[in-house]
Amino acid sequence: MKRIPTSSHEAGFTLIEVLAALVLASLILVSLNMAMSAVGKGTDHTRRSLGEQSELGAAVDIFGRDVSRIAKIRRPAKPGDFAGYVFDGRSDAIVYPLREQEGLTEPGLYLVRLSVQHKDGQTTLLRERAPLPTGDSAALPQWRDAVELLKGPYDIDFAYRAQRSGQRDWNGSWQATEAMPEQIRLTITNRATDRLRVPGFVQSLAIDSEVECAGNREARCGTAVPEGAQQ
Repeated sequence: MKRIPTSSHEAGFTLIEVLAALVLASLILVSLNMAMSAVGKGTDHTRRSLGEQSELGAAVDIFGRDVSRIAKIRRPAKPGDFAGYVFDGRSDAIVYPLREQEGLTEPGLYLVRLSVQHKDGQTTLLRERAPLPTGDSAALPQWRDAVELLKGPYDIDFAYRAQRSGQRDWNGSWQATEAMPEQIRLTITNRATDRLRVPGFVQSLAIDSEVECAGNREARCGTAVPEGAQQ
């Protein structure tokens, strides 16, 4: 019997073809891995952004609801005198009276403080409260119930104005004792990019502005000259 020789083309894959297939498969796997990694990073970035936006929204919402409910309360003073209103506004803190009722075991008037604090490169917007002092008590508030409204690499500032009372420009502090501010602005900026995270959120106070107090010397404005005093 004669042996029929087989053609080399009928043999299996050569070593070079196998190596080429392995290299191609490796490239495909690497590409898929890079694509999945990019998708994962994008998902994490989106999740962080949504979480940050949710935190910012919650902080702005609490700020807005607080400011819109600020109570107009006069400071304790001797009969016939006017010592101004219970309110203190600076660029990094606000102290104001608020009547809190819902969900509290001890409802009533409270002093609330929103303050900006810095530590380890992070900025915290902190909300605290204390029972409103009564009578002639001059004791400093014992702040409690601290809640972090916002924390991150931000610059946070407050500003104040009373347009109808003649103070149309935004000021970094409120020192007018005869009037309450009409609006308070909250600005939150990303410290790294210097871009606004909250574009100047403005909240109006739900109290009567002291329009007639601008330049007037009346007792209710705290600028009256006592009887018998030299004018």
